[in-house]
Amino acid sequence: MQIKVLVIDKVSETFDTKKGSKTLHLLVCQDQSRPPLRNSFDYEMTPEELSKHGATLVDKPVELNIRDMSQGFSGRIRMSGTITKAGL
Repeated sequence: MQIKVLVIDKVSETFDTKKGSKTLHLLVCQDQSRPPLRNSFDYEMTPEELSKHGATLVDKPVELNIRDMSQGFSGRIRMSGTITKAGL
């Protein structure tokens, strides 16, 4: 599924697992399609996307190719996939 979003913020979540500490780098996104999703959602960045884009995506439009949607720890929607276009 291809969607266009506006990146509101970049946050990191660190938590402990059985194999040690793990950090997720998330983009907080607002849907820009019509009709838009009612709430913002989190997009989980891959290590490659983090090294390529870092925090430069905040306040910029981005196109995402979503392959997976799930519910995060706090009940927020969390999506993963690939960033196809950044800073449109």
